[in-house]
Amino acid sequence: MDASSPLRALPRDADSPAPEPGADADLALARAVIGGDLRASERFFRDHVDDLYAFVHYRAGTDPHGVEDLVQDVFLTALDRLEVYDGRVRLAGWLRGIAKNKLHAFRRRRRPSNLGDLLEDADGEIDAILARVQKEPLPEHVLSAKETRELVGAALSSLPTDYSTALSAKYLEDRSVAEIGERLGRTTKATESLLTRARTAFGEVLELLAKRRGGRP
Repeated sequence: MDASSPLRALPRDADSPAPEPGADADLALARAVIGGDLRASERFFRDHVDDLYAFVHYRAGTDPHGVEDLVQDVFLTALDRLEVYDGRVRLAGWLRGIAKNKLHAFRRRRRPSNLGDLLEDADGEIDAILARVQKEPLPEHVLSAKETRELVGAALSSLPTDYSTALSAKYLEDRSVAEIGERLGRTTKATESLLTRARTAFGEVLELLAKRRGGRP
């Protein structure tokens, strides 16, 4: 990719959904990376590598070299295509979309893990859960200590990054709502709402994966 090339963002149609919160900042970061800003490129990698690694790990198996190769391939493809990133969705979701395509090719070359099969088969239902959670006030679920770490990790890796970041900060790092809000750039009220949706989504995705694997939370 020519670092001096201007960003050719796609036009936003009047009927298109509004950009997700934070997407404008992601678009600004993309512009900086394309412009050759080294610090922006470092931030682009640093902000997304952990999320991508977890996302790929639970779908490709536990071979660290294979996972690292796939994650590297995702970043290389993303850098090559960054000029067409239009800021309608968060960069994290855009990168996951690239990762899904890479994983499909990977699965054709190698025998996937059982958990990877489960996650791919459940993708449509997980997307439906997340779409519903954005629109409806559903009863809260809490993180279940009875679940195996593998299944919990798989569920977290299926959530939007803001959800997984908030839940990890709250329940694994014991951060306050104010601290989580500061990390995510949200008000306390917005963070409380985010945590509610995140707990709901996590609970439903975890239950879905547990049922499809043959057990219940």
